[in-house]
Amino acid sequence: MTTKQSEINTRSVMSRLLVIYLICCAYLALFFAVGGEDILRKDAVGPKPETSSSGIIGEIIDSMTVEQTFTVQNDELRRLDIQTGTYDRVNQGTITAMLYDESGSLLTKSAVDLKDVQNDGTTPFVFDEPVEEAAGKTFRVRFETEGASSGNAVTFYCSYGAAGYPDVMINGTAQANETLILMPVCRVDDRWGKILIGLDAGILIFAGLYLIYTYFALKKGRDTAASSFVRALSRYRFLMDQLVSRDFKVRYKRSVLGVMWSFINPILTMLVQFFVFSKIFKVNGSHYIVYLLTGITFFNFYSESTNNGLLSIVGNASLIKKVYVPKYIYPVSKTLSSAINFGIAIILLFAVTLISGISLTKYVLLFPYAVFCSFLLNIGVSLIIATGMVFFHDVQFLYNVFMTLLSYATPMFWYLTAMPERYHNVFYMNPLCDIITFSRDCIMYGNFPGSKLTVLSLVIPAVILAAGVWIFGRKEDEFVLHI
Repeated sequence: MTTKQSEINTRSVMSRLLVIYLICCAYLALFFAVGGEDILRKDAVGPKPETSSSGIIGEIIDSMTVEQTFTVQNDELRRLDIQTGTYDRVNQGTITAMLYDESGSLLTKSAVDLKDVQNDGTTPFVFDEPVEEAAGKTFRVRFETEGASSGNAVTFYCSYGAAGYPDVMINGTAQANETLILMPVCRVDDRWGKILIGLDAGILIFAGLYLIYTYFALKKGRDTAASSFVRALSRYRFLMDQLVSRDFKVRYKRSVLGVMWSFINPILTMLVQFFVFSKIFKVNGSHYIVYLLTGITFFNFYSESTNNGLLSIVGNASLIKKVYVPKYIYPVSKTLSSAINFGIAIILLFAVTLISGISLTKYVLLFPYAVFCSFLLNIGVSLIIATGMVFFHDVQFLYNVFMTLLSYATPMFWYLTAMPERYHNVFYMNPLCDIITFSRDCIMYGNFPGSKLTVLSLVIPAVILAAGVWIFGRKEDEFVLHI
């Protein structure tokens, strides 16, 4: 290679790396702009009245008032979370929560459409204006309805004999040993926000310095891991295109409907699970079909990518023995071929979201972050199990058992809030749980998923990817001896 050709090649590699770096910088800037103060602040839910028994207070109709006194532990009271019921029906009208201080002055209020009330779940009453300096103070909330009549009304759940909680008052009469299952939600500082800012700043600084190091290494005729990877992708792009194309064509070979199965499969899966869990097991919630489809979309992407990646080395044994190609091309190509179905499923997800009447907010711009984290996870796991499959064919059968366990440990069809809060951190160690929950917050609930979830969604897949690269790199030279 001449000096001139070498300079052109160096500029080409550096320009691609620089474009990737600038795209990452631009998206992080967008991410922090959308997240705003939510990155450094989070909602803190107050204690929940718990006893051995609970019940409902009956239909809350227009002629009825419900009042509850409660004490707040933190400043900036934003909302009240109330355990509610709808009698398994869609009700019409509104229910308004009016907040009073100890002197009886009206501070703020919150109105909720009765059709949005959760059945056997938690309904948030977000106040028009947050109450500052609320820590240690006692407030009274009064609930009234408009347009609610017998047979068209909701109810509140209450605890019996909750120690230390005042009685609920219905139409001005205290109900002995009954208190609403009500939780004040305040805004507090989030230490995970500082971790997130430090992590992203550290990544950008390290990547920038590494970019400079790569430039000078290339000037001296040496490659770095990043430049080698970019060269490999450029050199073997045709092969990757062929591998992805082959996988996609083989998947639908001799199929009457062909590529339409990419739409039909998630729809049928969603409909079956929606029927089973909403009609038989009575798992309900607002826009449950969107909740379910979000989980199915990401789980199917993971399942398809890793199951194909598992066999990516042993399945291409004849090609590996004849032609030199960076062996990581094979598991990576499996993830890329699975991404075609994933992209189609995402289109379906957003279509169902809009049809369900969910309005997309600015937080939908954070959704690509979940997609990126999903790619990191799938490639990392594929590298690990593809390596294991070369030396131990039992990995295939063990992984099938693992996938069954993972399907139940991931909140696809069940709600994480149904689990005691003390177990939530255990489920957050499951990266699929983090990514799916992150996506639902962006799409369904229109809010910032939280700095903790943002960090975990990236860090755990990144660690798995780093482990996969290390394991695969150490063993890839031995593959030809065992396949």
